[in-house]
Amino acid sequence: MPASDGLSAPEAYLLLSLPGCDARKALKLGFMGLVLQGVLRLEIEDRPGFIRTRHIPHLRVALNPPERLPAVAASLVRVVRHSEPGGLMKDVLRHAQREYGKTLLGFMRDHLGPALVARGLAEPCRRRILGIFSVASFARIPAGDAEKIRIERLMRDAHSIPAYLDRDPAQAAALAAALGGAVLLVEELRPHYGALARALRDRDTGASIDGSWNSGDPGNIWDLGSVDFSCFDSGAFDSFDAGFADAGGGGDGGGGDGGSSGC
Repeated sequence: MPASDGLSAPEAYLLLSLPGCDARKALKLGFMGLVLQGVLRLEIEDRPGFIRTRHIPHLRVALNPPERLPAVAASLVRVVRHSEPGGLMKDVLRHAQREYGKTLLGFMRDHLGPALVARGLAEPCRRRILGIFSVASFARIPAGDAEKIRIERLMRDAHSIPAYLDRDPAQAAALAAALGGAVLLVEELRPHYGALARALRDRDTGASIDGSWNSGDPGNIWDLGSVDFSCFDSGAFDSFDAGFADAGGGGDGGGGDGGSSGC
């Protein structure tokens, strides 16, 4: 079984990006993954605007989330819970900065990095910024290098998924399932989430994909049988993306551009 079995999207992203990553992107990937798994729910509120209707995303904890969650997921759920009942992206991000620090560095340092270390893919290290400041970080070890190569190969293969969705949906589902959480890193697939959801539903489930959380190993949550891509149709994803970007600029989650933080 690959060492990355069960890697969430932000964990896979950090593995590929070490020694640094875009902390805001890692955070967004974490929230996206939990929405797809039904741990969080995304609700879009339509508000009349001066020129057009504004689609305001709200991020909330699902009514019955799993009792046992990996440390990364549990941390993200805690952030969202603190932003309720409103769940506006600006509130979610504000609580994320309280949890992880203003630059969100703590998300990597205290959660993503240790998760990779626990899987035998990385080790703690020190690195210098601008050749002067020494900061705590993580570095891939040989197993992590091998896993990075494997994931990158699977991501290249995943670019063929849209073509397979019409002529061989089972193959499309198999390619997506091989990637696990890293499937969210293939941005070209986003317009095809609805079709991919149907392909995964129609796939022969067998013994390993049963649509449930693995109660024996709370870290192994990225079995795509438990993922519902249909909750992120193109409109919902656009609203989520714009709302998350706008939250960084002090808006109310209705669109705009935001910055990023390096870790």
